[in-house]
Amino acid sequence: MNRRKLFGSVAAAGLLTTVSFGPSGGALFLERASDTKLWVWTRTAGHRWIRYELRRFTNASLRLDAWRIQAISAVDLTGDAPVPGSGEVKGLDLTTGGNYEYALRLVDGSDHVGGLHGDELLKSFLLLADGRRAPAPGTVTALTTFELAQDTVLLDPDAVGTELGDMHVRHVFTSDGLRLRWDLDWKAGRAVEYAYGAMLPAVRSPTVTTWFRYLDRAVEHDISTAGHRAPPADSCGVQMYNTTNGASLSVEVSPSFFAGYAGSAGRGIWVYDGPDYNKVYPTRVSRPSREQVTPGVTWSLDATYRFLFPL
Repeated sequence: MNRRKLFGSVAAAGLLTTVSFGPSGGALFLERASDTKLWVWTRTAGHRWIRYELRRFTNASLRLDAWRIQAISAVDLTGDAPVPGSGEVKGLDLTTGGNYEYALRLVDGSDHVGGLHGDELLKSFLLLADGRRAPAPGTVTALTTFELAQDTVLLDPDAVGTELGDMHVRHVFTSDGLRLRWDLDWKAGRAVEYAYGAMLPAVRSPTVTTWFRYLDRAVEHDISTAGHRAPPADSCGVQMYNTTNGASLSVEVSPSFFAGYAGSAGRGIWVYDGPDYNKVYPTRVSRPSREQVTPGVTWSLDATYRFLFPL
C-alpha cells in the first residue's frame, strides 16, 4: 500500500491517524489501483471498513467490455484509514464474484446477456470524485461522493450484428452505501424469459449470512445451509444477516423495476440455495412468464445496497 499518493482532505506528507466522520457518521475513500481496477472504501462509525472492488472486464470471446463490481469485503486496517502504512489486519469477503448489476435472457436464447455473461460492449465511461474527474491511478482520495457512470450496448447473442439496446449505468457511492441506477433503452423487439437487476451474491458461512427477511415483512428465514428453499416473494428488497456478529447485507429495489410483478411468476425476489452462496435475485421476468419488448421501450432500475459489520 506504499504506492499510494494522497489527494483531497488527506495530506500527502503524513498519515491520517483519525478518520473524520461526516454528518451521516461515515467516511468514503477512493483508491485507483490502475486504469482498470479501483477500490471504494466506506465506513460507518462503530463498524469495519467496507471495500468495494470494481474492474473493467474485457473478453473478446464473450464480446465483453464493461465495468463491473467484482467483490465486496469487510476489512480491518492497522491504521484508521486506507492510506500509506495502513495495511490490512484481516479481511472477510462478504460476497463472491458474479453479476450484480443485471442479466437477462431471451426466449430460446443461448445464454444470459449482460455483464460477465458477455454480449455487452463499452461506449464511454466517467469516474467522478465529488462531481469532478477522478485523480489518476495510484492515488487515494477522501470524498463525499464517488460515481462510476458508463454507457454500453447490449448485443443479441444469437444474431450477430444486432443490438438489443443501449444501457446507461450509474454506480453512486457515499458513506451510506451504493446506489445503483440504470436505464435500458430497447432497440430491438424481443421476448424475454428471465430478467434480473441489482443482484447480491452473498457468501453463506457462519460469519457472513445465515438468516434473511424481506424488507416489507416481519418474518425471518433460515439460509444457513445449502438447499434451504427459502420462499420467493413479490417484495422490493432483502436484508441478509448474521445473528452472532451482527453482519448485515441488504439490497432494496425501486418498485417500478418490477412492473407490478406481472412477469415475475411469483418470484419478485428470491434467494438462491446453491452450494456456495446465498444470492439475491430481484426479478422482473421469470419463466413460465415472459415479457415482450418493442423498440423504444425503456426499463429502469434504482436500487440501494448497504453493508455493515460491527467492530
